[in-house]
Amino acid sequence: MNRHKEMSYDRLVSRTKYYQEKSLELEKKLLFAEEKMEQLEIQLKEAIENDDLKNELEKKEEELESYHQEVHRLKMLLSQSNQAAMEKKIKGFEELLETVEKEINDKEKQIDSYRSKIKSLEKRVKVQSHAPEDVHLTEVEKEHLQLTAYFNHSLICRNDASYVIHGSFHMTNNGMEKLSKPMICFRFQPIDYTNLKGKISSMEQSNVKDDKQDGLQWIYIENEWAQQAKERGEIWITPLHDLTIAPNQTISLTDFQIPIKKQFEDNIVIEAFVYFQDQDFRVRAMNQIALNF
Repeated sequence: MNRHKEMSYDRLVSRTKYYQEKSLELEKKLLFAEEKMEQLEIQLKEAIENDDLKNELEKKEEELESYHQEVHRLKMLLSQSNQAAMEKKIKGFEELLETVEKEINDKEKQIDSYRSKIKSLEKRVKVQSHAPEDVHLTEVEKEHLQLTAYFNHSLICRNDASYVIHGSFHMTNNGMEKLSKPMICFRFQPIDYTNLKGKISSMEQSNVKDDKQDGLQWIYIENEWAQQAKERGEIWITPLHDLTIAPNQTISLTDFQIPIKKQFEDNIVIEAFVYFQDQDFRVRAMNQIALNF
């Protein structure tokens, strides 16, 4: 009986110890589990924080991309603005250049006009210096100077009261010396028919034709003396440029026209004289134009 009790006690002690060890082991496992749980909680917290950081990072990246886009847009606007400003400046320079070119062209035209006026004045002075102040239209013969002058002409009748004389006037140097700077006088009687047209220019017209026309060009002598001469029935003409008639050379005024408007029963006579002022030599044409109505 006692022995049985002792065995039961030992077993009880043993079982108690076993359960104590089991309990201790469980406590250890519980402690380990709690530590593991705490670590997991920390890791979970860190993971959550990392997710927040990731989201924040994504947001910052989106903001950065947005800033990049805005910077690109602003650069584009700046580039367009600079281009527009540059185009505006270029346009302004082009307009300024066009204005300057126009002013230069206007100045060049003015200069050309002044040159033409100066040339015209020079010609006027030249012609006026050759214009005789007091010429008696009588033939002056000199043994060493000889000139033959004559008309060729035809009469065209337009109607009973209108006629046109078409003609030419020729001068041949028959002497041994040159004859310089001829002036031709056409004298009309009656003076009402004083008119001469054809390849003869005024001073103003000669300014335009001078650079374009080659060869012999005749112009009217236009000064106060010539106007007075016209009032007495004389028209004086001279070559535009200095002209010298060499021995045996013939110079002609071709294709002139004299319009005739018949008003009365008149006898019309047209004479011609050639005058060389420098040599004081005057010659009357060998023939004349005469019309009887």
